[in-house]
Amino acid sequence: MSFIDQAAGLFANLAEIKFQAVMFGRNAVYLEGAKPVKLDGDEMIFGARDSVITIVGSKLTVKEMTGDCVSVVGEIKGFKVTEL
Repeated sequence: MSFIDQAAGLFANLAEIKFQAVMFGRNAVYLEGAKPVKLDGDEMIFGARDSVITIVGSKLTVKEMTGDCVSVVGEIKGFKVTEL
C-alpha cells in the first residue's frame, strides 16, 4: 500500500477521493489517479475523475509515469484543480 493510499484512508469519511496529490515544496508534484492531457515545459494538464489538474511553472518535466501515477519536477509556480 502506498503512502497516498494510507493517507487517503485517514480522510475517507471527509470527501470522495477523485485523485491524490503530494507537493514537495515548489520543486515536485506526485499525482495518483490522473492521466496526462498536455505535457509542456511551462504547463502540464492532467485529467482525473470529474476534474482537471493544471500545473504551471518553468522547466517542468515528467520524472516518472506509470499507469495513472505521474511525478513532475521543475519550478512549480501554480497548482490548480478545476471540477468538471
